[in-house]
Amino acid sequence: MNKTLIALAIAAALPVAAQADATLSGSVTTKLLNNGVIDTDAALTLAASEVLANGMTATVAFDILEAQKNQGTATLAGDFGTMTAGEIDADAAFQAGDVGGTVGDTTHGDSSTATTVYGIHYAGTQAGLSVAAQVNAKTGADKVASGIEKSTQLSATMDFNGVTIGYGYASGDAANKTKVVGGSTVTDENGGVQAAVNTFGASYSFGDLTVTAGKASTEPDSLVSATYTMALDALTIKAQFDNFHSATDKSDYQVNLTYAMTDELTLSSEIDKAKTTTLVASYTSGDMTASVSKTDDGTTDASLGLDFGNADLTLARNGGDENTSITYKVAF
Repeated sequence: MNKTLIALAIAAALPVAAQADATLSGSVTTKLLNNGVIDTDAALTLAASEVLANGMTATVAFDILEAQKNQGTATLAGDFGTMTAGEIDADAAFQAGDVGGTVGDTTHGDSSTATTVYGIHYAGTQAGLSVAAQVNAKTGADKVASGIEKSTQLSATMDFNGVTIGYGYASGDAANKTKVVGGSTVTDENGGVQAAVNTFGASYSFGDLTVTAGKASTEPDSLVSATYTMALDALTIKAQFDNFHSATDKSDYQVNLTYAMTDELTLSSEIDKAKTTTLVASYTSGDMTASVSKTDDGTTDASLGLDFGNADLTLARNGGDENTSITYKVAF
């Protein structure tokens, strides 16, 4: 009898919530290339969120049909901040403190898609001080230990009358150093946190001019960057200069020009040290969007997209490999 009363008392003291309503979302994407290759991907996510009796919000999400299936996250958010366990961004805590932009985001291959790993991440703000911390496991989100190191990351940022200062630390590589391609193991170095690193930086905006400065322990020089943005009616100009670009290239500059000829037609041009994209034309009318881009190497990319609400149809041409593709995506 006494045990029953004690159990009831404990249950009454715990924060409880009503049963959360689950939501199901997903998509199916089919891509047909002109060489006859057909690629179909499906994604299905089950998620539920509920406000607990103590005011905190608990959320769980579970990926069902992803290629690397059985991925999921559990999140608890409240006045203390947000705690997430499961699949997390591989370098989120470190990047939160890299206000000087000294280390690029860790990406997954050349697609520039954020790398995810299993781990625990915390972020919160108290009295103007924002802190973040996380621990990455030795396995990626696909549960495979393909050269991933266990990584601990910390960061802190503070705003002093418009001046933002930040510090970030990562104990080791944030994601894969090696991967298997065609049965062979190759090194995967696509930028980001590739070694134990500290970074310290500051950022300040003078109206349209933003100046950042930072120093990473893995780089011999400090990085100073200035960005100026100016709008003149339909013309927008954005210019950026960096004093340190790479170990062999000590500076970089870039000027972006955007001109809205009409509400539907926009022209943009990019001028930089590497001479990448020179001209892009975009046209939007109702549910249709079309774009053409010309690069300095003579290649031309083009795309035509139609928005049907929860479905999208895209016809695209990649001038680099001269491939034409038709992509149809349905999402709910």
